[in-house]
Amino acid sequence: MNRRSLFLRAGTVIPNGCILQGETVCDGWMSVNSESANEVDAWLRAAHWHFMWLTLVSSSMRIGLTSDIAIRKAEFAALYGLNRRFNAAELITAKVRRYLGFYVARVKLASRHIQECASLGLVDEAIFRRFPNGAAPQAR
Repeated sequence: MNRRSLFLRAGTVIPNGCILQGETVCDGWMSVNSESANEVDAWLRAAHWHFMWLTLVSSSMRIGLTSDIAIRKAEFAALYGLNRRFNAAELITAKVRRYLGFYVARVKLASRHIQECASLGLVDEAIFRRFPNGAAPQAR
């Protein structure tokens, strides 16, 4: 089972030249095809952008008939539970327990945020009003 470790909200603004490809995992979120969040952090820092780690965590527990179904349901619920203010999330843990006839998955996601400026205080004012110089919206 290969779990993606990084998720981006649809419409996230990233610098030109940084191509983060992935697949849509649920409405409004995509998983990023990369080795790790550290790799994405290095790309963004090279473009003089910031990839912030936040202390806000979203966790969810769901059941399924298979471990993959249970984890996917828990991921979706945890993604929907993240603060709308932030545009990325990183998978911290995904644990599965098997019981007679079903699986229980518990997923924990950490809030992350990608932006050009270093101050989070400007996030609310800048969200989707205009694109910073040299930026383009992330493709859906």
